Amino acid sequence: MNANTDMNRHAQRIEVPALDKSELFIAHTTTVKGKENVTYSISHNPLRKHSKWVAFTFDPSNRSISWKRDNWDNTEWGGDPFQPDPEMPDDYVMTDREIWNSGGNERFVRGHLVASYDRVYSKNANEQTFYYSNISPMYSRFNTGAWNKCEGLVQGWGRNSDFCDTLYIVKGGTIMEDKYRTVEYCPTVPKYYFMALLCLEKNSYKAIGFLFKHVNGPSRTEVCSIDYLESFTGIDFFCNVPDAIEEAFEKNYHTEHWAGLTDFVKTAE
Repeated sequence: MNANTDMNRHAQRIEVPALDKSELFIAHTTTVKGKENVTYSISHNPLRKHSKWVAFTFDPSNRSISWKRDNWDNTEWGGDPFQPDPEMPDDYVMTDREIWNSGGNERFVRGHLVASYDRVYSKNANEQTFYYSNISPMYSRFNTGAWNKCEGLVQGWGRNSDFCDTLYIVKGGTIMEDKYRTVEYCPTVPKYYFMALLCLEKNSYKAIGFLFKHVNGPSRTEVCSIDYLESFTGIDFFCNVPDAIEEAFEKNYHTEHWAGLTDFVKTAE
């Protein structure tokens, strides 16, 4: 199969938003028990040196916890698991110097979009989450606060086979003109981060969105519809679902359909 056919095949996956021809679309894959498994897909903007979104699933092929980083000897990567994305030129992504900008409050950490703990069904899949194309400059308190707490909630849903057959997820940081900023050395710092979720359970769909203001301190999570998240980010989520079904689940969300969500929102700061 040639590369263009392969890309088109991955672009038709349910979790993949509408593509932007000005950006680089990549699907990172691993082989698990002799079968190809998509670790995550990504749409990367070379001018911003930042990804617009990453997309992945929790399903029976990847929801297991089979690889524990506690047992991982990092010396094979020189003691630092972060690494260049082998599928794109190095100058398309930020360097450590650009992310670890110094100066008062303007100091960032290497924040994952697809979390390391999202992909622990294999060692290779976990390694791919450390590609710099999957990394965003985040305030440390944001990364370990609201963002991390919501990641844990999503992981709980995704790994619960009683809750969903498949959980489709899109994450990202805003990089459009009015929703990002630059600081010394760092070319793109999103002002907001987001997650869009679509749950398939027994041939029934439900969806919900999360929007976070990127601040150096407590950040309250805004829960919203997919329609609202699309208008805010300019991204067409879940466009590969038939229109009639998509229109139905994108209009509304119901917090009572998402276990633990109410308590999470109360304590998400």
